[in-house]
Amino acid sequence: MHCGDTLLIPAPGAGVTPHLWIILTEPNDAQHCIIVNLTTLRNSQDQTMSIMPGEHPFVNRPTSVRYSDARIADVRRLSADISGGLALPKQPCSPALLRLIQDGLSASPYTPNKVIEFYRAYVRAGGR
Repeated sequence: MHCGDTLLIPAPGAGVTPHLWIILTEPNDAQHCIIVNLTTLRNSQDQTMSIMPGEHPFVNRPTSVRYSDARIADVRRLSADISGGLALPKQPCSPALLRLIQDGLSASPYTPNKVIEFYRAYVRAGGR
């Protein structure tokens, strides 16, 4: 699993409706990375980062990055989910789109603090 890879998996607490999750960092030594999901753009949601159809092959309607659901994930668990059929790899993000989504992680007022701290440590260690 690498930065920019995407997985189609159910959003936590949302039942079986799958969402596209994007890996925003390379795994650290503990095999942890940041992931964030995309959701249909609605007026009441965080609109820090919007993605339009054509910016990623999976996106077919106006979409927003749901920074409030950003989390630190264990890549070993993600790999097990793929092996078990719970997650489906999709086309990676372009470097330009990935960079915009990463920039929004720190800009969004909805990103959990522990995710921001993890990301800042990642950048300080030379990641991006």
